[in-house]
Amino acid sequence: MKKNTFLFLFFCFSFLFSQEKSNKYTENYFPIKYILKKSKDTVKTKVQNVGIDSNKGFSPITYIHNMYVLNSSGDKIKIAEDSIQYMQITDLKNVKRRFISSASILSKDIGLLEIMYKGKISWYRNNYYKGPIYTAKISKRDFLLDHKSKTITEIGFMSPGVRDQLKEIFSMYPDLTSMVDSMVVDTDLLKILRLYDRKR
Repeated sequence: MKKNTFLFLFFCFSFLFSQEKSNKYTENYFPIKYILKKSKDTVKTKVQNVGIDSNKGFSPITYIHNMYVLNSSGDKIKIAEDSIQYMQITDLKNVKRRFISSASILSKDIGLLEIMYKGKISWYRNNYYKGPIYTAKISKRDFLLDHKSKTITEIGFMSPGVRDQLKEIFSMYPDLTSMVDSMVVDTDLLKILRLYDRKR
């Protein structure tokens, strides 16, 4: 009887311990693939997601300046944003976000750029802290890269002058310039860029 009780308790303890170990990071960590500037190897692991309202929702705070990932031993290590060449983070809704070093797109290094869209005109977004880090106030700047003319236009998305900038870029296509006036969210610009790709 004592042997059976001991085996039962041992089984319960082992089960609880294994559950705790396997579930330890599921709530706050997202799958990530990244390549460091000084390496060609792709590392697949988990990154600690630092959400603003909830750790279940992705936030750029996760990687701005530094990010924390799990190494092969399951320990948390810090990686500097400016040491990353490329990374891909998948959130709990299976949304993949891709980032690339700004130095490979722009003439300067301002941190990682999120790849918002790749086409005839590619769209990149840089997220950064506005004010002290402890306030966690994030600002963003957007860049449009015209692959044909090799020109890069920095736009303040939804700032007062952005519509004029975009109308100038798409001036040959009245249907697109009219869509610029009704832009409200990111998906509106994505739709314009996709339609532009269908033009000759």
